[in-house]
Amino acid sequence: MADQFRETTVRVAGVYHRVRTEIEGRVRTVAQLESAHTRAVKAKIAELRGANLPAYRAAVIAAEAASERVGKRWLEEQGAVRARAIFRRAERGTFVSHASPWAADLRPTPKFRFTGEVPGYLVEIEANHYATPDAAEQLALT
Repeated sequence: MADQFRETTVRVAGVYHRVRTEIEGRVRTVAQLESAHTRAVKAKIAELRGANLPAYRAAVIAAEAASERVGKRWLEEQGAVRARAIFRRAERGTFVSHASPWAADLRPTPKFRFTGEVPGYLVEIEANHYATPDAAEQLALT
């Protein structure tokens, strides 16, 4: 196996940290390595955010003060809401805020993998081009 480890550099509060996961012990395959590395990176980020709770709390206080001082302008209010959400996520050790109605839309798309196999129900219409039988029939008519 060529890839015996995964390594990621994480930056939290301007400080860089390296997270390295190697194939050893219960981690034997590449899929297990990637899964273990993802868990290790998330755990490191949660740990570092937890260590920065006082800085996040100070940011919340500053954002709320700016929101009140300016006279309740929308941008400053949203900045205070965002600062509170960041503080809550750091406090809980989570990555997605469930406070906003659009939080589900902000999540990344799930992983998908392509295989080199062509399903049996597809018909080859040209070299390396496949279609369903109905679509192939329609293409032949035009």
